[in-house]
Amino acid sequence: MSGRAAALVLFWMDGEFMAIKHWAAGVAVVAFAAVGAYVYFDTGRSEAPASTFVLLDGTSKSTADLKGKVTLVNFWATSCTTCVAEMPEIVATYNKYNSKGFDTLAVAMSYDPPSYVVNFAETRKLPFQVAIDNTGKVAQAWGDVR
Repeated sequence: MSGRAAALVLFWMDGEFMAIKHWAAGVAVVAFAAVGAYVYFDTGRSEAPASTFVLLDGTSKSTADLKGKVTLVNFWATSCTTCVAEMPEIVATYNKYNSKGFDTLAVAMSYDPPSYVVNFAETRKLPFQVAIDNTGKVAQAWGDVR
């Protein structure tokens, strides 16, 4: 038997192997709880960047208007196949939770032609507000979304 195998057998025979196993599991649980607490208490502390969204109807909405509300701000483009594919799920989530105070604001990227955005929103009958980030400043403020 190699030295490692002999040591393992000794730990097992003395009951220490189980003690080490329980100690390791305890350390893992404490580490997991610490990470969970950090995420729980740290998530949501930072505010959304101050931004003004220009909506398709020509009006504007600011992040101050969203304060205190649960709002999904979704950056997307009609040329983004993933964005287009996920839009029905975003609509379904909006429809499911809107009556409980949830809102959605879809922000079209600056490289998206406005006529495409309007056409997409109208043909799909998007139930939430859609904005166009003509200058790209909103996407930049929100973490340089591309």
